[in-house]
Amino acid sequence: MLNYYFCNMHVDFVKNYQNFKIYFTIFLVWVSVQFDVIVEDSIAFILILSIGLLHGANDILILSEEDKVRQKKIQNLVVYSLISITCVGIYLIHDYIAILLFIIISSYHFGEEHLSSIISFHNFFDILYYTFFGLIIFNLIFFTSIVEVNAILIEMVNARFTESGILISLIASITITVLLSIYLLIKRKLSFTTIGLESFYLLLLFLVFKATSLILGFAIYFVFWHSFPSMIGQIQYISEKVDNKSTLYYLKKASPFWFISVLGLAFLFWVFPEINVFTTFVFAVLFAVTAPHIWVMYRMKH
Repeated sequence: MLNYYFCNMHVDFVKNYQNFKIYFTIFLVWVSVQFDVIVEDSIAFILILSIGLLHGANDILILSEEDKVRQKKIQNLVVYSLISITCVGIYLIHDYIAILLFIIISSYHFGEEHLSSIISFHNFFDILYYTFFGLIIFNLIFFTSIVEVNAILIEMVNARFTESGILISLIASITITVLLSIYLLIKRKLSFTTIGLESFYLLLLFLVFKATSLILGFAIYFVFWHSFPSMIGQIQYISEKVDNKSTLYYLKKASPFWFISVLGLAFLFWVFPEINVFTTFVFAVLFAVTAPHIWVMYRMKH
């Protein structure tokens, strides 16, 4: 079943954004070559704190749009809250397991946003496909920035990923994705053209992650390859079209939640100025809001 929010989207608009995404990705790689890591990370934090946070700020509005039909407002809010509380509980019980779960569910989320308008075969199959595709992206980030990744992990949970482990995970995720793609080819649910294009995108992202710092490489993918397309889909879902009026409505509704999020991060940094403690708290909050956001996006698209 084709995802609802892409069904009526104007083809030229999507094509123009795809071109913009690639051009701006290459431009930011060029910028990273010209400047040092401080400038790279500053650009990355600005992108993540603005567009990155903004794309997840309208979960309640999306649930309320759904409630107009299903009349399950209280139930949805309870589920949303329980998911958040469960994530915090998992983190308090075992922080390393929480990190692994965060990577897995985020992999699914990235894969779903990246591929759901192209591939929709069977619910369980789609979940597997999106997850392993997203794991390719995460493994590419980890493989190209293993030292920086481990520095963060040591600060948070006093643990690290091994280079061989990341390589095995990367090979496994690529292999499974290829096998699933072959199955889709046999079922005529996927074309060689699409496979070629997505392979090109993955190669481009690998070069991006290789050429930039960990934070900027992640920000480029998270903002331009994930957050922007997600926002376009959300606007389409809420207003049934993407134009200046619907975009302004989306931004107006999202801005209070975005502002509260930024203030919350600033407050955490003020209360916990030690970088390792601050990083730990930020991850706990991020895990607690990402999981219910993924649930909302799943409901929006099905």
